[in-house]
Amino acid sequence: MRRAWVLAVALAAVSACGRAGERHSTTSLSFETLSDTAGLERGTPLLVSFEPYRLSNGLVRVRGAANFPDGTRLQISIVRESDHVPVMRLQTPVEGGRFDSPPVLGERGPIAEGDYAFDVLARFDDDWQPPQVLIASDQGRALHGPGMGRDRLGVPVFHVMRRGRI
Repeated sequence: MRRAWVLAVALAAVSACGRAGERHSTTSLSFETLSDTAGLERGTPLLVSFEPYRLSNGLVRVRGAANFPDGTRLQISIVRESDHVPVMRLQTPVEGGRFDSPPVLGERGPIAEGDYAFDVLARFDDDWQPPQVLIASDQGRALHGPGMGRDRLGVPVFHVMRRGRI
């Protein structure tokens, strides 16, 4: 009985801690205002053409045209369509509105012939793009067209998927 009495007193003391002089105030709920991203996909295509091709020695390259400032880095991931396994990831710069990737091999030699998905990505932040690209594109905010969007932190991102056979 004495133990129950001590436990009840201790519980009452602990539950009252921190409440002395506490004022209950109501605060209004506020929302962060972000710029509207609905119009980012409107505009002329940023990726104008895209062509994966194989050289006579089995190496694979990707070339095309893009409406990005000179020096923009594009990352291209090559994913096998049959099982969705990534086989290669490469980066290539845009120069004069065109890009042509370096020749690439798979892990065990030439990439097998077949159907592939090509995931094209460009982020417009200090880690991805050189300073002249960020200046020319206003940190990517000046770019509009299919594939443009923002990541969860508000960073401008270009992301499209193309399919092809190599």
